[in-house]
Amino acid sequence: MKILGLVLTVTLIVLLSPDLLGAQEFSFDEPSARAAALGGAFTARADDATALFYNPAGLAFLGTFRIKTNVMLGKRGTSASRPDGGALFESEPSEFLGNVALSWQPVKRATIGTGLFSPFNYESAWTPRGDGQSIGGRNLLRTMAIRTAVAIEPIKGLAIGVGLDLVSSTARWQPADFIGVINDTLVNGLEVGNYGLHGHGMSFVAGALWKIVPAVQVGAKYQERLPIDCRATNVMNQAVRGRLTLPRQIAGGVALTPMDPLSVYLDIEWARWSEFESSIFTSEGVELALRDTTAIKAGVEYRPGQYTAVRAGYARHQSSVDEAARTPVYPDLDRNVYSLGFGYEGPLYSIRGNGKQVSGLSFDVFIRYATGGPAASASRALELTYNSSRLQFGFGVGFVF
Repeated sequence: MKILGLVLTVTLIVLLSPDLLGAQEFSFDEPSARAAALGGAFTARADDATALFYNPAGLAFLGTFRIKTNVMLGKRGTSASRPDGGALFESEPSEFLGNVALSWQPVKRATIGTGLFSPFNYESAWTPRGDGQSIGGRNLLRTMAIRTAVAIEPIKGLAIGVGLDLVSSTARWQPADFIGVINDTLVNGLEVGNYGLHGHGMSFVAGALWKIVPAVQVGAKYQERLPIDCRATNVMNQAVRGRLTLPRQIAGGVALTPMDPLSVYLDIEWARWSEFESSIFTSEGVELALRDTTAIKAGVEYRPGQYTAVRAGYARHQSSVDEAARTPVYPDLDRNVYSLGFGYEGPLYSIRGNGKQVSGLSFDVFIRYATGGPAASASRALELTYNSSRLQFGFGVGFVF
């Protein structure tokens, strides 16, 4: 219990430290260390408490009481340069993310789950050059959601789940006020705009998971779009309002076990980013107009022992912006994500030395590396070429009572 208390304390510190939260793209982060090691392909597996985040139907197959917490750390580097190889600008925000999920099965084939996580996050922090040039300041979108779900298994091997998200959102952006281009050099004023809005919203999620045969599972998840009415007060003490709509998402996956120690997972995820409200984030008159995306995620797991697993994954994330809409506020890029991980899932014995099992324990670690670019912007005042790389690592700890 002391271990559980320590893990929960660390996770709560992470969750309640908003200035440390942030990710480069809105939906890059995986809320589960186990899923992250598998490239994010977890829709058809969903076999621990973090099923709450990936496919709530998976909760129906979990017995007794379970808790799982995850912590992720990393840094994302993005660079922007003039096409002629001139001025180079850099953004390197750090991230420190966490979540927690709990599930309880009061009766057979019916499970309740609840958890706290960050479904959409983004941050860029452009550092001014030594000569005073800048292409922007700190841009941030942070969401925090409480999800509560119920899952049932009406037919043996087939489960369905539904959930409700209560979401809090903070949006801040600091676009540079460009004067123009002088002698092929970007020039901006001394001040950078500073805007911020806060709001709340509610969304719906549903999932299904079918264990066709022991070696084949298929799963699907639907996330309803999330409209958020945002408000703030400007320096003139005037009320400012905006609307932020986060996209609906559909994910489908398959899990295969061709031989006992080896499993393969594949997910396809569609996101309607064209529903994203563009009136909040602007840069040099360019609105943040996003397009729909598709992400392909794949993972493989090999179990060398009864309680241990080695994992690897790959994901291809499609950019949600085209050249005309790509600005320093949100220079989203196509990216390839590579991941590795290790897991333990087995008994946890008492430290008193009496050999008594006190709970089941799962422990997962992962590392992810992502690359993106080069990708150009077609805007004259913001004609830049972007590149990015990202290294992220983390761990997850779970208990079964």
